[in-house]
Amino acid sequence: MVVGVLFAVSCSDDDPTPEPPEEEDIIDLASGNNQFSTLVAAIQRADLVDDLRAAGPFTVFAPTNQAFTDAGITDVNDVPVEDLRDILLYHVVSGRVLSSQVSTGEVPTLLEGESLNFMVSDGTITINEDIEVTTGDLNASNGVIHVIDGVLMPEEESNTIADIVMGNDNFSTLLAAVLEAELDAALLEQGPFTVFAPTDAAFEAYLTANGLTAEDLLASPDLASILTYHVVEGEVPASAVEAGSVTALNESSFYVSVDPDDNVWINGNAQVVETDIMADNGIIHVLDYVITPPTQSIAEIAVGYTTAETPEFTQLVGALTRANLVDAVSGGVDDNLTVFAPTDAAFEALYEALEVDGYEDIPLETLTDVLTYHVVPARAFSQDLREGAMLPTLLEGEELIVNLADLQINESGLVPELLNVHATNGVIHVIDEVLVP
Repeated sequence: MVVGVLFAVSCSDDDPTPEPPEEEDIIDLASGNNQFSTLVAAIQRADLVDDLRAAGPFTVFAPTNQAFTDAGITDVNDVPVEDLRDILLYHVVSGRVLSSQVSTGEVPTLLEGESLNFMVSDGTITINEDIEVTTGDLNASNGVIHVIDGVLMPEEESNTIADIVMGNDNFSTLLAAVLEAELDAALLEQGPFTVFAPTDAAFEAYLTANGLTAEDLLASPDLASILTYHVVEGEVPASAVEAGSVTALNESSFYVSVDPDDNVWINGNAQVVETDIMADNGIIHVLDYVITPPTQSIAEIAVGYTTAETPEFTQLVGALTRANLVDAVSGGVDDNLTVFAPTDAAFEALYEALEVDGYEDIPLETLTDVLTYHVVPARAFSQDLREGAMLPTLLEGEELIVNLADLQINESGLVPELLNVHATNGVIHVIDEVLVP
């Protein structure tokens, strides 16, 4: 191995004594050795020639051409310059460190934040567990080269979905929930996933609306199901999001709506407020509310309101029962209904207008027509409605007209705080007048 330049010259008595040439620097030394041609090409492509000609001193762990080939690098031009630069700087240590001075432990490299891990045993130097120094102490004017049999690869900085959640203060509640549900390993190691991630403010709004505490959430037996309801298999960028049903990781469906201003909503109550946070194993979109799978049908929700502290829908439930329509709004996820549900006050106003005492006094056929006129055979959240649209109803040949400007369906006003009541078989919008076909 050439470590310098030796001179054998024949001089006459008249010739002056020749001066020895200057010792080669690291670049000269590597350039003069055929087994480093790939390394030299890499140094040139990464624009590190001047850096390694500097005074230093430096210690370079130099992969041979074969080492580069074994690492899958046959042409350095195929490697992005920034990546190549990082790889090369990871092979350089400050100072002139001879092989006899290497000891077991970590040594920082010129790649910021990255160290090499050395193991010295029986005279053999191993780097990062599996790469050996095969020839040591090739001295240069500004350092020393040690030949190695592999290419040292800096660890890529992890940027998984879990890493992003852990590193963002706005996701502290989500992080606590993920850890409690033991889903962190899945978000670190699996995927690709698309995660609709609620912020801390989103969790706070959800907990307040449901009379819960963070402790209640973390102790919930449904915690894992709630979290995986926010996850979809595969990478779905914002540009690919479309309105409709989506199957979540917990095998339940959630429903995407796109409002007239192109804002994206889920289940009618959670808006996507930030999109396309890219991770190594997927994509994150940020939500302003927590989504949960519905657990009750439209009929069950309506009946539940009748026994609330302030009862509601007693007249609607009674009318549905008389018309034998309860089963029609008691189905499962495939039914996809939208019910415009009149309040009790709306029914009382109808009775007054018809001069009857209640729904029992309305002819059954008329009552059935009125009730089916309130049902649309599609799951339409408020964000799905469009100005002037004609919505077909279960009453054959009859449609409802949407008036978004005044927040009305026909002449009946939509109650803003009671829109998008999500059910297993559809969605309820509360209205303040009974719709009469």
